[in-house]
Amino acid sequence: MMKFSKKLEYALIALVYMSQRGEEQLTTSREFAGQFNIPQEVAGKVMQSLARKNFIRSVQGVKGGYQLATNAGEINLAELINAVDGPFTVVGCMSQEEESCGCDQHDYCNIRSSMSLIHNRIMAFFRSITLKDILSRRIAGLSGESFPVHFDRLLNPTDIK
Repeated sequence: MMKFSKKLEYALIALVYMSQRGEEQLTTSREFAGQFNIPQEVAGKVMQSLARKNFIRSVQGVKGGYQLATNAGEINLAELINAVDGPFTVVGCMSQEEESCGCDQHDYCNIRSSMSLIHNRIMAFFRSITLKDILSRRIAGLSGESFPVHFDRLLNPTDIK
């Protein structure tokens, strides 16, 4: 099953929340945790991770907190996935050198090239989605059209024809 991790979901929630609050407004991990019913320790780790990867910046001091480090239109979903969860792959051998992937099927595999194409299409789609798109709830399709986002159906296998 293809599914975003909870850590990635929380990172997206945090980035959208900070974007909605405005560039100058600071957000603390405690505030974020309380607003979205996320354990404070988890919220703190998510915020620290986003700060280490330069999606947000930490402002020290009594009235400190976090704020976006860049424009919402410059953060794409592929970069965020890689930063939070590591490289996205459809199958294990897409993340490593072909010769050293460790797959028992390596010498017999008849789907590797197809999986590579699928992986590239999915990554192109993720690269096309910015935080700004998520904020506006509109995502451009690969052919350039726009359509309302239905996150509950985005990766539902029954929608794939």
